[in-house]
Amino acid sequence: MESIARNDPQRRLLIVDITSTGHHPSYIRWILDAGLAQSAEVILAGRTQLLEHPEVLASQSAFTRFPIAVPPRLDGLLANWSGLGLIRGSWMIGRLYREVCRAVARTGRVDFVIVPFLDDCILGLSLPREAFGGIPWMAITMRTMFHYGEMGVVAPPQRFAGLRRWLLYRALRQNSMRCLLTIDPTLAAFAQNRSEIFMRKIDYLPDPSTLHTALPSKPAARLQLKVPLEACLVVIFGEISARKGVVFLLQAAADPRCSDRIHILLAGRCRDRERLVTSEPFRGLEAAGRIHMVDGYVHGAEERQVIASADCMWVGHTDFYGTSGVMVLAARHGLPVLATEEGLIGYMARQHQIGAIIQPKNRTAVVAALNRLVEQPEWFARAGANGASAFQEHDPAEFQRLVAEKIGIGHP
Repeated sequence: MESIARNDPQRRLLIVDITSTGHHPSYIRWILDAGLAQSAEVILAGRTQLLEHPEVLASQSAFTRFPIAVPPRLDGLLANWSGLGLIRGSWMIGRLYREVCRAVARTGRVDFVIVPFLDDCILGLSLPREAFGGIPWMAITMRTMFHYGEMGVVAPPQRFAGLRRWLLYRALRQNSMRCLLTIDPTLAAFAQNRSEIFMRKIDYLPDPSTLHTALPSKPAARLQLKVPLEACLVVIFGEISARKGVVFLLQAAADPRCSDRIHILLAGRCRDRERLVTSEPFRGLEAAGRIHMVDGYVHGAEERQVIASADCMWVGHTDFYGTSGVMVLAARHGLPVLATEEGLIGYMARQHQIGAIIQPKNRTAVVAALNRLVEQPEWFARAGANGASAFQEHDPAEFQRLVAEKIGIGHP
């Protein structure tokens, strides 16, 4: 770990995270740009991949970088999804964060710690009497699931649900924990129905997404992306992986029962690109000119082109039960979704009627939903309008206001 120059402004805030995928980089940028640096020194501790991520590099705010060297043993555990691997990883990440805080504190006091993703380090931060030796801290949770059954969210029982509940309650009981923000509206509602005083520390944080107010026209966007204007374009956005159900979408689109007006756009980094592009469904769609790609991290002008060209966003995740930033991005831009029935994606898509609910592994059901997109565009247009209305508060400025409020710093 590098040392950082001693500086003693009014306050010193430490943000600590080691993950550079998913929600993490965007959340880090929005926290950095919440106006915190106007009255405090902000220190971002993270591994190099996070510190050099395009989202973090795009921050307009002043902050100090504190690189974290992740031990090889922990690096191996991050890819280990076994029960024992998850437990060990959670303990080691939390312990690493405590060590980082102590290292930063040796350069000057730390007044507040922000943990943008509690779920992967809850064991290491909940078991100590106070996570950071009494320094006030807050966290964001994205994958707390023990309450799903009570709140009507469709999902299988979570592994170690009882342990996770006990750990969360233990963290909330810490005097130094100021608040826990959750992007899950059902967890916030669950907390409000509980009698324990410490549950008042849980507040809802609408999962934010940028709203592009100026998009190119659909013809202009499709010209750039080489997508026919008459196509019905379904987009998979962000990291393209098996978890997002990409295989099931391609299989359905390549099915002879599917309308040939359905085109697929893969916009993002492919986790296993070689296997995907050599698969039979991909090759069949490619031969028919019905699959398109924007390979790599998509942002800026490319992101606007993708949104403008889309008729529908795919959020047919499999074996994943949280929410989706892509669903929020689609809703904020009035795009309907094809959404899995499970998890928070299914719960919110049903609640707000923002698209067609599907079982991604049921090819017949997916084919029917794709054909419905071709045959009933008015229905999908209404679903898109529902999303634009329901997700208005999912704005980065609101996210930043809530975070700054919890820390005790006014958001400009």
